[in-house]
Amino acid sequence: MKIIDISPYIEDEMITYPGDAQFQKTPICTIERSGCNMTKLILGTHTGSHIDAPSHFLSNGTPIDKVPLSAFIGKAQVIEVREKEITSEILRQRMASGIKRLLFKTKNSALMQKREFLPDYTYLTQDGAQFLRKSGVKLVGIDYISIERFGTPDFSVHKTLFKAGICILEGIDLLNVSPGYYTLIALPLKLRSLDGSPVRAILIPNNMPISLKE
Repeated sequence: MKIIDISPYIEDEMITYPGDAQFQKTPICTIERSGCNMTKLILGTHTGSHIDAPSHFLSNGTPIDKVPLSAFIGKAQVIEVREKEITSEILRQRMASGIKRLLFKTKNSALMQKREFLPDYTYLTQDGAQFLRKSGVKLVGIDYISIERFGTPDFSVHKTLFKAGICILEGIDLLNVSPGYYTLIALPLKLRSLDGSPVRAILIPNNMPISLKE
């Protein structure tokens, strides 16, 4: 079985969204001193490839531990978007009927290889979010650390998706992934009442187009 790892490394000097926690690791024990290696980690709920839960921006939104795990496992479509914006027209043309999990492969995957945050990334527009809200999608993913245009004051794209019960997978690396159909597995940690979680996201290729209820 072919498994495609679409999570970037969590490591020193990795890319983070401005204002987010910087990843840090500190040895607690070493084999030489204590007979084992143990490490303390400092990271945010939105470090690396991660899931945004609705409570990320909605005061009454569902926290990550209450989102059904079925949202994070199942059939998915990867669509390639070379345009700067992901609009409703693009989604209408390229999104398969009945798809429940949709991942955007854009120029952002090349940006994910860089250490510094670059604000000129491809993003989902508000009309694109409105289209997805009506589509029955459970999860959308993008190959950068935010799905929304940088500097948007009201976070309207996130809120539109969250109000429809759609989770957001951000920070994935689709540089070497072809457009097509896959099984996605992107399980969050069981973090009580929190706004998101890092995930180890993988894709397993499928050979057939998807028109399933899953």
